[in-house]
Amino acid sequence: MKKLTFLLAILCITICISISSCKKDALEKQQQRIDEIIPAKYLDTLKKLGATINTGIKPPNIEGIYYLNPAKLKASNIPGSVVGSIFGSVKIKFSTQNNDDFSIQYISNQGSLSDTSQFTAISGSGNKFTVYGRTKATTSYNSDYAFFSIVFSGEKDGSTIKNLEWSFINSDDSHGGSTFIEEGQSRVIYDGDFNSESITTLRKNGTQPMQTNPSSIYRR
Repeated sequence: MKKLTFLLAILCITICISISSCKKDALEKQQQRIDEIIPAKYLDTLKKLGATINTGIKPPNIEGIYYLNPAKLKASNIPGSVVGSIFGSVKIKFSTQNNDDFSIQYISNQGSLSDTSQFTAISGSGNKFTVYGRTKATTSYNSDYAFFSIVFSGEKDGSTIKNLEWSFINSDDSHGGSTFIEEGQSRVIYDGDFNSESITTLRKNGTQPMQTNPSSIYRR
């Protein structure tokens, strides 16, 4: 009996060590991916502005299209910014989420601007998540473009997302002309009604790109 108890204890210890090792490996893989996407200096800037970061290696599945309306300014390091300013509405699509390698894709549309993820990562646990990305923002009216480091955070609640927050910083404005906020400048945006409902398309009436009149989020 004592021998059986001893063997069971050894087995439990071995399992715990294995689980701990797997978790450590996953955390290291996740952190390496995040570091490759967003340089620490840019993530630190967003954190100082109050951007929400949800950590963990078991984020909820957030695949779908969501409507953030109204998009309101929470914080910014841009001179003259007014907290509470409204930037219209935004549609965001998350897809191909993979919790094994912490990858996920997203597309967002806002007014005449659009961006598509190039490199991404996801973290979180329970119902809370954070998506990290590097994206190329373009316009429909000129050839200007800029690269932004992006952070989306929120809480999955059924088919909707609560407290959706979108933080971003211009990380390369060498081809931005006078269109985009300057390199190093950032904004933290949130859903003004704290509830981003699920929708079926990124396009208005299923055929036309979404249009909004208020100031575009990435513009100066």
